[in-house]
Amino acid sequence: MDKKVYEISFVLSGRLIDTEVKDVLEKIKKSLEELGAKILKESEFTKINLAYPIKKETQAYFGYFWFELDPEKISEIRNIFLFEKNILRYLIVTPPPKYQQKTKKSKAQPRTLPKEQMSTLETVFPSEEKVGTTPKSAPLNEVEEEKLEEKLEEIQKLA
Repeated sequence: MDKKVYEISFVLSGRLIDTEVKDVLEKIKKSLEELGAKILKESEFTKINLAYPIKKETQAYFGYFWFELDPEKISEIRNIFLFEKNILRYLIVTPPPKYQQKTKKSKAQPRTLPKEQMSTLETVFPSEEKVGTTPKSAPLNEVEEEKLEEKLEEIQKLA
């Protein structure tokens, strides 16, 4: 069967000292490897304050592992961690595919259209070069200027 990538997050007891945390982590890794899991990534376990008490504890260590395993063996992991007293909570999820692979980010390439589609687009949406710009208005002669000013004065009187 194909192996899948999983992430398991842990909340470990805050009463543990650093050496005990390392021992618990080694036990977790060993349990995963015995089931045939390959550890891909491991976060540093840091001490956090909990938003609410879990099993009467307000502080805990939090961290996660990414591993590869057959989907059929996930239930066995649950059975192993169910009775571990130093694990307050754990969660197994499948990370989104974009986080599972480390690929080089390629720069987006502009999309090119066939000539027929380009010609259709150019008829509907002509480019700026083809669109006629509005011609600049010629300067008004004196008679037109006077008429314009008279109209403006009329409008101002009405307002």
